[in-house]
Amino acid sequence: MKLLGRTLLYAGLDSEAFNALKDDALAETHRALRLYSMFATFLFIVMAVFELVTNGYFAQNIGIYFAMAAICAFVWFLTRRVVPTHQDLVLPLAYLLVTAMYVFALILTMLHTDLPAVTFIAMLVLAPFLFTDRPIYIVLLNIAATAALCVLAWLFKPQRIAIGDEWNSITLCAVSIGAAVFQRRLRFRALAQARRIRYLSETDLLTGAKNRNSYEQVSMEYADRCQRSLTCAFADVNGLHEMNNAKGHKAGDVMLQTVAKALLERFGSDHVYRIGGDEFVAFAPDEPEDGVKRDMRRIADELSAVGYDISVGIISGEKGSMDLPQMLADAEKEMYRQKTLYYQQPGHERRRR
Repeated sequence: MKLLGRTLLYAGLDSEAFNALKDDALAETHRALRLYSMFATFLFIVMAVFELVTNGYFAQNIGIYFAMAAICAFVWFLTRRVVPTHQDLVLPLAYLLVTAMYVFALILTMLHTDLPAVTFIAMLVLAPFLFTDRPIYIVLLNIAATAALCVLAWLFKPQRIAIGDEWNSITLCAVSIGAAVFQRRLRFRALAQARRIRYLSETDLLTGAKNRNSYEQVSMEYADRCQRSLTCAFADVNGLHEMNNAKGHKAGDVMLQTVAKALLERFGSDHVYRIGGDEFVAFAPDEPEDGVKRDMRRIADELSAVGYDISVGIISGEKGSMDLPQMLADAEKEMYRQKTLYYQQPGHERRRR
């Protein structure tokens, strides 16, 4: 039972791993929802026009075709304009679309009691592949929809057709549930693997900061990420080479990890980059320069208390007028000026590289 519960609730993963993948699953569902809603809008419009041409304005299905086209267009519009800034709407819209499809199929069953429920059967097969979420939800949705079809078929359809619809829907519901569970296990495992690969490609494994590769790819995007201003902090760990020579590379690693931890706690894991052996760059979007300088002085004092020293250059710029490459160059220049002053202090000359 425990294995079944984990499979239905977390797609075979533990709860922590599943929750870590929520944003990736939402992004994937967003892309799929955008594509499916656009395609469905076009399909229902074509079906409505065809019904209009062949059977006239009072055709039995034309109203529901146009209604479904409107719903799908509404979902597509929201995925384009609203969802990018309101990710919490992705799953409600996905369930709205799938529920609307099931309701559409059930209405067709009511309108054509003399025909098998082919559209509903097709929806049972298609639904598990429309979005990525906990398996339990699509299982419950499919069971509820199948139960509704069985009741409607028993109440309104001829017995021969009703029995066929009921058995077909129950059989396909079981197949659909199996497919939903299996597909979600595969998708979440694939998301976990992709996340791991992305982490390894973007992260400096020693310190936990982003690596040089990630820095080269995204650093120039910070000019667009900020709303008002951007502050850059260029930090260098003083004495790493001497630490390695005097106490070994393990001690040097601890020094780097300690500095990186302080920067990560202040700027966050998405904004700190180790770009060289002892060099870090951190970004603070929409934060005042004075606040960043004050925090960096505090960090420098805390590191100094445990025997480590850093040199820091901090530069800020306003959105729309900033020259980010020049800002980074100026921050690096200021960092080297601070480093020069550090080595000019008595007692530090012997550690000069």
